[in-house]
Amino acid sequence: MRSLLITALIYVQHVNVISSNAVFTNVAYSKPVTLSSEHGLYPGTNAVNGLLSDFTHTATEKLPWLRIDLGAQHLVHEIEVFARSDCCGNQLHDFDVKVGENIHDMEFCGHFTGHAFTGQRIATFCPHNTMGRYVQLQIVSGNSNVLTPAEVLVWGVHVQRKRRIH
Repeated sequence: MRSLLITALIYVQHVNVISSNAVFTNVAYSKPVTLSSEHGLYPGTNAVNGLLSDFTHTATEKLPWLRIDLGAQHLVHEIEVFARSDCCGNQLHDFDVKVGENIHDMEFCGHFTGHAFTGQRIATFCPHNTMGRYVQLQIVSGNSNVLTPAEVLVWGVHVQRKRRIH
């Protein structure tokens, strides 16, 4: 009886990934972005529009963040963050990257230490089988910061959930 119950619990929620050789795409392109605050004419959507020539900009605060809603569960492989290409690359510094199924339960994916240089590409590879709907960047050091990435790419694959009841 106990074995049957354990087996039933294991099969209640089954996750299907397309294949182990999945082709990762930028699943953040044109997705909704929320910023901890906004500054002027630089909305969060600039971070996911495919252009390196513009940027998003928070107001000055202690720990600014940017959150992308992928709209559904994804297997996340890598997150690339591009510093502004016009100036001020050093505004992008000391940030954590987190991924989660909801905004209150985010798993640590990686950290960038130091200041970026103008136009720098910063790649964070997530641990194996990192899954979530939300991706968040947050500066975690300093007292007066602005978050101004030019672009954020989230390389992943959509995950389909199927419910099975045995």
